[in-house]
Amino acid sequence: MSKRKVLLTGSGGRMGKYVVPPLKERWDLRTLDHKSVPWDPDALVCGLESIPKLTAAMRGCEAVIHLAATSDEAPFVEDLVPNNVIGLYNVFEAVRAAGVTRLVFASSCQAVLGAKREAPVRADEPHRPVTLYGATKALGEVMGRYYHQKHGLEFVAIRIGWFQPYDSPMLREKRGARRIWLSPKDAVNLLRCAVEKPGVGYAVVHGTSIAEAEVLGLKEARELLGYEPEDDIKTIPLQEPPPSSTDKP
Repeated sequence: MSKRKVLLTGSGGRMGKYVVPPLKERWDLRTLDHKSVPWDPDALVCGLESIPKLTAAMRGCEAVIHLAATSDEAPFVEDLVPNNVIGLYNVFEAVRAAGVTRLVFASSCQAVLGAKREAPVRADEPHRPVTLYGATKALGEVMGRYYHQKHGLEFVAIRIGWFQPYDSPMLREKRGARRIWLSPKDAVNLLRCAVEKPGVGYAVVHGTSIAEAEVLGLKEARELLGYEPEDDIKTIPLQEPPPSSTDKP
């Protein structure tokens, strides 16, 4: 039985190193990045500027996972517009031209965490961006709705919490990271569900592991994608930070 053909953009980014190897075992996975990726030598070197090049890379694929982007707050005109607005439009157009049926979009919790609240944020609540970066991710979700309605594209947006590897000092030092953490294993599982779950249509879900205190509700991820997190921040052994040079023995 032939493997599912999937393209993943941004394989050299902060998530790629952890999700690409297990996804390559499961699918016939193609990868691309705007620069050479030392640990992913088969990745196609291709930016988001050319629709024809993106279309050629996607041809024959059932799904595209779009991770490539400026991945945090940055100068709007110089960085966010070229990568997160124009580049995203180019990806949508290439997906349409290549006949890909599903796009999985790496959105962000920064699209919705702009208001303090006690209950977990639901995925169907209005956007409340905390940054212009978050606003570009909200735009991506709205564009996904347009391409779903206009062109029949299946679209899944995953609002990623705070992706960190298991040995990240952030998980020890920052309480906020522990509340919206997405582990490598759960990131792989969530992407798998987003690609493989049949009949999704249009969906926006939150992506975290089992958090210290749930900030981003996982109801939609469970019900629409069948996602169930496995890693619990309370039970994951965290690496001790290295001793400071000023520490006394």
